[in-house]
Amino acid sequence: MKKLFIGTLAVAALATASCSKTECDSAAKADCALNDSIAQYYGRTVGSYVLADYQRFGADRRGSKEDIFKGIRMVVGSDPSDATLMGIQIGAQLLGEMQRMEEQGVKMDRATVLKYFKHAFDSDSLDMQAVQQYSQTLNALMMSAQQKAEEREAAERAAAPGATDNVAAGAAYVDSLRAADPEIKTTASGLSYKLLAKGDDTKIEDNTMVQVNYIGRLTDGTVFDQSPDGQPATFSPAGVIPGFSEGLKMLGVGGKAILYIPGNLAYGSQGVPQAGIGPDQMLVFEIEVAGVK
Repeated sequence: MKKLFIGTLAVAALATASCSKTECDSAAKADCALNDSIAQYYGRTVGSYVLADYQRFGADRRGSKEDIFKGIRMVVGSDPSDATLMGIQIGAQLLGEMQRMEEQGVKMDRATVLKYFKHAFDSDSLDMQAVQQYSQTLNALMMSAQQKAEEREAAERAAAPGATDNVAAGAAYVDSLRAADPEIKTTASGLSYKLLAKGDDTKIEDNTMVQVNYIGRLTDGTVFDQSPDGQPATFSPAGVIPGFSEGLKMLGVGGKAILYIPGNLAYGSQGVPQAGIGPDQMLVFEIEVAGVK
């Protein structure tokens, strides 16, 4: 869960002491009543802020309220030393890092992590040369694990239903267009395009900031992206997919073209599922260079 922000009132309340029932016997009853009221409203205020934060998360990420309160009670309901609080913070950080690694396919046995953590932590001396070697070995192992994870993902994407079909469908789509319109050309990279207007002599290069009106469609005509009306998008050819970049660099200011971008020059085998773009799916862009910065 992200860092919580507690309101000004709640923060100010931290500085105010609370009276126990025993202390009330000897302290002024008015002071104890005030402190008890502060305790009540401090709890309500902070609890409400935490609830607001909790509700911003989807149901699959929230966890149960009882489990969250269990963790809070473990700390607030006891009187831990500063060292114990430090241990809780380190443990939470370790757990967060291990969970992120697990999401990336690196599943570590937590008991093993704790065993070797304690072994290192309990040492009487610190050998920085050994620590450096540990770190280098860990980095090498992590790179190996990352490479294996990427290879698995690539294999899964390649085997995903529709990837091969999309390549064939894209090729057939362009072949049919070329047969009906000889003005559609294809470059050595595989990008097909129809030049509607060359534009002026401005030379657009990889890092040129270009103002572009565009609309992106799937081959069935579905629009998945477009620049706002009257507000060209600004970007460089280096910042867009390869087929779009290649098409931009053919034009000058005022230039217009239709680009037929095969999947390997677009979003590849990964696609963009949230935009409805499948693996290796062909995209069609109508583009116009409105200006250069």
